[in-house]
Amino acid sequence: MPCQRRDCQAAAELRSFAYREAVRSRSSAPEGVTQRPESMRPAVSVIVTTCADALALRRAITSILETGYEPLEIIVVENRPPEASTRTVVEELRTGQPVRYLEEPRRGLSWARNAGLAHAGGEIVAFTDDDVVVDPGWIESAVATFAGPEQAACVTGRILPLALKTPPQVLFDQLAAFDKGQERRVFHLPESRAADPLFPWVAGHVGSGANIFVRRDVVLGMGGFDSVLGAGTPTMGGEDLDLFIRLAHGGDTIVYEPAVTLSHDHPDRVEGLRRHAYHYGIGLTAMLAKQLLHGPGRLMLLRAIPAGVRYALNPSSRKNRRKPSDYPTNLELLERIGMLLGPAAYLLSFARSAARNLPGIARPNHRGPDRGQRPHA
Repeated sequence: MPCQRRDCQAAAELRSFAYREAVRSRSSAPEGVTQRPESMRPAVSVIVTTCADALALRRAITSILETGYEPLEIIVVENRPPEASTRTVVEELRTGQPVRYLEEPRRGLSWARNAGLAHAGGEIVAFTDDDVVVDPGWIESAVATFAGPEQAACVTGRILPLALKTPPQVLFDQLAAFDKGQERRVFHLPESRAADPLFPWVAGHVGSGANIFVRRDVVLGMGGFDSVLGAGTPTMGGEDLDLFIRLAHGGDTIVYEPAVTLSHDHPDRVEGLRRHAYHYGIGLTAMLAKQLLHGPGRLMLLRAIPAGVRYALNPSSRKNRRKPSDYPTNLELLERIGMLLGPAAYLLSFARSAARNLPGIARPNHRGPDRGQRPHA
């Protein structure tokens, strides 16, 4: 049944109420655990990347502000030639609100995210896009997860469809598999590999790029997102999965918390759906090509390739099980063509990065992303 905006909002309010009740029920701290006073809550920076979509951006920022979380800052990063409408939205919404505007002229989602990260002041940094609407308890749920016993370095959450009114939106939901389910999961090596020998390379079930929270010091120490990967480069994506893999190999814990929920505005045109299917395929194998060339677990990944191919083609795998039997074969074909081209796309993107003398491969102990960007107050 189509998910109307009114229904999605009602569901969001119900989830937020359930979260607040759960927090209230745990208000008595266990012996030996010191609760953090309200005035000492960690500051959160939310980085919203945008490409000249003023209407969607306004909706996204408004939903973040309506969470009511403090202390909070929102950094909007424009990743195209400056668009007057984007700046106008920020100027209108920042009156008395912690909203800033930043331009990143270098093409690529990773560059945009790293630009926002370079200017983020929060202890916790959230990354999302301009085509989302966050739940009222989105930030609170993430902060509560970071305070949990797992000592998470990264928290991901649920991504639901904002609406399923058209066939392309339904098909996109099946293709992207953004919704990772209602089960809370903890990812850490080597335990997660014992449960799934393909972990962390099948990192798609960890989370998606539109809903990521991470400790600022951790992601800065990793060098941010890899600028060779991501939308706007020949690789078309994969930078979020690469981040999860680097976190796992670095010994960090990732927690998928379904209460950290937002809704995503799926594309409603067939052309956009086909483009996404093709790009998803490229981004996945481009990211895996990077792991084979530069990752710390290259030999193990090489041995896992046959199992990985079976996983990618298996209709019942986590990647494919949401696709119905009548899922369009042309979308399946476009995604697989993209998979074949992904390694070449990575090599092309890497070569361009090297030719420009850019810090292409994000590695641990990197000094962090370029801090030469200028924010607009």
